[in-house]
Amino acid sequence: MDPKYYCGTVNTELTALKARAYDIIRHLERSPKKEELSSQLTDIHTLVDDLTVTVDKLNTSCPTDFSSEKDEINKKKNALLAKIDWWDKEHIAGGYVGG
Repeated sequence: MDPKYYCGTVNTELTALKARAYDIIRHLERSPKKEELSSQLTDIHTLVDDLTVTVDKLNTSCPTDFSSEKDEINKKKNALLAKIDWWDKEHIAGGYVGG
């Protein structure tokens, strides 16, 4: 796979995930159950911060060999997807359908 294509695709995907995570963060921060959900909120903030660093790195320098970065990116992405899925199952009837 062409590294520039990979970096562009991953950048777009991670940016969309970050936007979804920010939606969840805003809701959690306004929730009356904010204290109960504080660990989830902290986890999501940490994942978003990590992904922001990754997106910034992909924007400034896309490595020609990204195999080591790919594994780390996928781990972070999957962790954030798990948090998003947790939120969607708990708070959205029928789950999140995107958009």
